[in-house]
Amino acid sequence: MTEDPRLIVLATDSAVPSGVGEHMLTLAGVLVPTYGIVLAFPSHGDGPRFLARAADAGFETIALGEHFAAWVRSRHPALLHVHAGIGWEGHELVEAGRKAGIPVVRTEHLPYLITDPEQKSRHRMAATLADALVVVSDAAAASYRAEGFIHIVTIRNGIDVPVARRARSETRAALSIPEEARIVITVARFTAQKGYNSLLQAAATVSSQLPQTVFLLVGDGPEQTAMRALAASLNLSNVAFLGRRADVPDLLAAADLFVLPSLFEGLPLVVLEAMALAIPIVATRVGGTVEALGQDYPFLAPPADTSLIAAAIIKALSDRLASRVIGIRARQRFEERFTAARMGREISALYRATMERMCEA
Repeated sequence: MTEDPRLIVLATDSAVPSGVGEHMLTLAGVLVPTYGIVLAFPSHGDGPRFLARAADAGFETIALGEHFAAWVRSRHPALLHVHAGIGWEGHELVEAGRKAGIPVVRTEHLPYLITDPEQKSRHRMAATLADALVVVSDAAAASYRAEGFIHIVTIRNGIDVPVARRARSETRAALSIPEEARIVITVARFTAQKGYNSLLQAAATVSSQLPQTVFLLVGDGPEQTAMRALAASLNLSNVAFLGRRADVPDLLAAADLFVLPSLFEGLPLVVLEAMALAIPIVATRVGGTVEALGQDYPFLAPPADTSLIAAAIIKALSDRLASRVIGIRARQRFEERFTAARMGREISALYRATMERMCEA
């Protein structure tokens, strides 16, 4: 066995890492001055795309498979940090670290959502094996405490400030959107969680009152076909489905308003991205989204409430000056609370404490 006392492994077995994968790449970037980093993703689904991005960024990578447990025993890193996109993920990874005798940290990226008794039991066993259980917002922590979990650490998500490569006018021109149009953008996977159904119905109301509004929907996922059909049934010719894009910062910077109508969230990275770019946001009053924006944020609506989501969008688009001020305040809040550097410091402190406890034991 070869021990590697400064090596940290960041791993997820989620086949669609999405925001979890982005979080892991950001975390790796802020940890690398202190630790050697290995990023582990599945060899199937969307995992290879994240493996390629990690390798392009200069990180050692490993494609997960049956050999992972043996690899952990052989390399014996200082710590294994498992990231679970949802409660039934990550169990085998935690067990591999525990069997190898290394400290294990597990981060839950969503609130507690498990209802199946067998899955609950399996999750509790895996969570108990971890040396530290991390959640990404106080709202998520409350959901875990309600299920009887006591030893929980809240470390809120953080991001680097997105960098737009093109001017606002260039991006609009590339999309054939006139400068006078009002762009509303949503960046999220097409899943039931993200509330696209409510957004499209709200878009119909908004479009009837503000006909120069254009809705850009960025992302892919299992509900995209159904949402295209809904948009067609609502005669929403001003809605563009852009799919997965590599130029999200450019698209955000070209927009007048960001909307996230989720039914639940941990602490959504894309809201932080919009905050960092001072883009006004309309969002639903759920979990970590409220934590990011603040309880008194003016453009929050109840989840799945089409009329109030539409009203919030109309209000935000109708008063440009007020929305601009709100966007600037959100950026200040981001700088104070949600930077990647802050997240890295808190994670590093947790790593040190976890490894020290292992040594003392």
